[in-house]
Amino acid sequence: MKSLIKLGDVAGMAASALCLVHCLAMPLVMLAFPMLGLAHVHDTFHDTLVAAVTLPVLLALIPGYLRHRDKTTLLLGCTGLGCFLLALFVISPLFGEVAEAALAVASGILLLSAHVRNRRRCARCSVRGKGKDKVLRTGPAPSNAC
Repeated sequence: MKSLIKLGDVAGMAASALCLVHCLAMPLVMLAFPMLGLAHVHDTFHDTLVAAVTLPVLLALIPGYLRHRDKTTLLLGCTGLGCFLLALFVISPLFGEVAEAALAVASGILLLSAHVRNRRRCARCSVRGKGKDKVLRTGPAPSNAC
């Protein structure tokens, strides 16, 4: 379970960072797409990003919440995912690429923070888990042990 959460967090951080770079650079790159005949590539990339951003939330943040009960991490992740999906499917058709990019950048920051926070929680559990034998021999385990 730990390795699945770690893999999901690493994938989520990579996807969120890629999304941020994409959203910040895309207005400049989009100017060249029509000239190069690559207008369809942007839509394909968005479809791929939906999976790349959504799956790590399901694979890392939800199991991470079930393990650590950190509501802030789950709230950051769900808000980030909601903003991302809203940006792609609602804001973009109604208000255009610039509005979509602005909301997608905010969602990328929220998702990145959620995954980093989840990784830190899991790292604390790993450290506690390694010292658990000593704790059991010398005294009671802490109440918030993982």
